[in-house]
Amino acid sequence: MKKSVPLNASWKIMHVEPNLGLTAGCSPLPFEERWVPAQVPGDVHLDYHRAGKIEDPFFGMNHDKLRWMEEMEWWYQTDLTPPAIEAGERRHLLFEGLDCFATVYLNGKEIGRNNNSFTPLRVDVTDKVVAGANRLEVRLGAPLFPEGRTYTPEVRGYGQITRLQVRKSQSCYGWNISPRMVTIGIWKPVSWLLVGEAEIADVFVSTVAVNNGTAELEALVELKYNHGKAASVDCELTVAGQTRKVAIACDPSGGRHVERFTVPAAKLWWPHDHGAQPRYDWSATIRREGQALDQRSGQFSIRTVKLIQEPDDDGGISFVFAINGKKIFLKGMNWTPADAIFARVDDARYDLLLAAAKGANINAMRVWGGGVYEKDSFYAKCDELGILITHDFMFACGCYPQDPAFLTEARREAEYQVKRLRHFACLIAWFGDNENDVLADNSFNYPNYRFNPLSKEVLPSVVLAHAPLTPYVPTSPYSPLTYDQNEPKEGDCHIWGHGLSYKADFYVKQQPRMVTEIGHLSFASEKTIRTYVSPQNLWPVYHEEYLTHGADCIRLDRDERHRLNFKNIKERGWPEPKTLPELIEKTQALQGEASKFWIEFYGNQPNCWGIFLWNLADSWPQMSDAYIAYPYDVKASLAYVRDAYAKLKK
Repeated sequence: MKKSVPLNASWKIMHVEPNLGLTAGCSPLPFEERWVPAQVPGDVHLDYHRAGKIEDPFFGMNHDKLRWMEEMEWWYQTDLTPPAIEAGERRHLLFEGLDCFATVYLNGKEIGRNNNSFTPLRVDVTDKVVAGANRLEVRLGAPLFPEGRTYTPEVRGYGQITRLQVRKSQSCYGWNISPRMVTIGIWKPVSWLLVGEAEIADVFVSTVAVNNGTAELEALVELKYNHGKAASVDCELTVAGQTRKVAIACDPSGGRHVERFTVPAAKLWWPHDHGAQPRYDWSATIRREGQALDQRSGQFSIRTVKLIQEPDDDGGISFVFAINGKKIFLKGMNWTPADAIFARVDDARYDLLLAAAKGANINAMRVWGGGVYEKDSFYAKCDELGILITHDFMFACGCYPQDPAFLTEARREAEYQVKRLRHFACLIAWFGDNENDVLADNSFNYPNYRFNPLSKEVLPSVVLAHAPLTPYVPTSPYSPLTYDQNEPKEGDCHIWGHGLSYKADFYVKQQPRMVTEIGHLSFASEKTIRTYVSPQNLWPVYHEEYLTHGADCIRLDRDERHRLNFKNIKERGWPEPKTLPELIEKTQALQGEASKFWIEFYGNQPNCWGIFLWNLADSWPQMSDAYIAYPYDVKASLAYVRDAYAKLKK
């Protein structure tokens, strides 16, 4: 029977000059003194901070002092004893997340490579381990120097363009909402897998249709061949209390079987403001010649989703999500990474932030394409709370490579993530990217990028193959017919007008089908500000410690975003704040007023079916559009959102 055994080991790390190996280089320190204790899962910034090698990256200008870390190669090392296996089993090592250019060595010999932080690495090490202690090493190449990638002029975009060649979070290279602090580390768990000849790769239960209360389900069972003979396995599959026994062929290409089920009087899953979130159980066991090889179990929900795009009465094209046949107004909020050091985000943080979202009457979240694909527990919590998810693939604000190698890796990433996340009822749509097409035309002088194979061929083909009932939209914002990809009367649109009155013509003369980004700046509380600004620099708010924590970490906006707060206050007709407490109070109130007005104004337009405010929570302490400052400082503006969404009836 397949077993998963966590690899609990004492790890240590060391940084070295790129491409010189572990023991070469110019450090005058004795070799053994160069090691620093490490935690896995984790990040090298956390380990070096714990060891006193660097200062708190989130305070003041400290993150600027850490740029050397992204230029270095990092080595993890541990000694381990492999677990015992039974006859007919083999040992695999599973790395769920390596960030990012990883080479893995066992007892000095290379056993695997992976250059994508969003995909796992699994290696059969049965014939490579020895009795007793074994040395496991993981080399992570410098994330500023993408291995095997070269600069080409058509690859262009916002901020640091190296990021476009690297399959990891784009925002960690610096963004207007997060610091330039390029993450590095074994950021997800490592485990032993003790496996037989075959295993269950996946069981996916989907809702084909619901008619007169009866649900038609499809259960897809996928098998993974590990070793030994190619032969069928006996599968016992139970879905919603109904058990079937089937034989499934399994050879080196794997195995696949689809079984249909009918559930009368089906209990449907709904967003929390439209109904309950019932769950059903499934389980599967596979055997060969009477011996159990693997057993899996889980839960699923019954619900349908449809994206309605058809002519509207004003000449536009609708953009409406229907759940279980009912049109749903998406009372939304953008979700961005909850911590700039992604490995630090845990289930408790998910629970806290998602509870706050539901408490603000938010029924939908948009996972933004500059961040990360979140852990399973994030989506499971959204299932539990009844919060819908629209999800970008992790490509943002740039013109990405379109060469065969890059597209092959993008396909592999998408296949893994779509298969992983298709189980969650909350996920109702995939979007190809965030703002790539609109910025290629408007900012990057590359209008033909809109015909790129990545978002127009590769990603939609993956969704169609592995989650065919989930809608796919090529980009966000997206207009299916009009050349302008941000045309409000088609698809979704992003509406940004910082510095303008929230009632300006720029806002009130638009008739959007769905607003997937809109926001207003504000300052966090003084308590939060003191976590990143020195006491002597608290007023005025233009010291570099302020500016770098307000969109200036990549030196594009300089002090403009801070000045926009004063422009907004002037547009409102209020006197200029003379103290920090007054500035905090007025910007949070103004953010709240603007949010309330937009929810009411757009929400009451008959052809608008959603608004996603920007954004729920910060990834580090800063001045921003977020409603919850880092780590958990709820601004007064969130109450305006709660009340406005509560009153919106649609």
